[in-house]
Amino acid sequence: MVYHYVVTRVVRGVWDKINAGNASAAGRMAAPDVRFTVVGDTVIGGSWTGPEALQDWLTSFAARFSKVRIQVDDVAVAGWPWRTRIAVRLTVDGELVGGGRYHNYATQWMTLRWGRMTDDWVLEDTKAVDAALGAPTARRAQSPTGSLSSSP
Repeated sequence: MVYHYVVTRVVRGVWDKINAGNASAAGRMAAPDVRFTVVGDTVIGGSWTGPEALQDWLTSFAARFSKVRIQVDDVAVAGWPWRTRIAVRLTVDGELVGGGRYHNYATQWMTLRWGRMTDDWVLEDTKAVDAALGAPTARRAQSPTGSLSSSP
């Protein structure tokens, strides 16, 4: 279906922009009341509302790395423009600011309504997150801040 192909290209394009250092690309796709959740009681886990919070989380996540790349491995699209469901399989590779490597996998589930993201739910291997980021298991990302510094 042409619509699903277009949505797949848009999703891949947004991740390409994020990898190029443009965290606002996701925010521009988000509805004003987008719900964003990173599952798990980890340093990067939590739930937020609004495009600014989504951008802030992306910026905060990228600030932990001297280099990071989030690769889109697969995209599955279902539904119509009034309710589109998207599943994305991701691989995250990076070099941590304090030294060391980070490698993890994530799954992203999104809902679009008329081209605007209304829900974004991310599940990343929480043990790998805490092991690499050296954090005890505790939710601390309620107010994400930092600057985006990613490289393709």
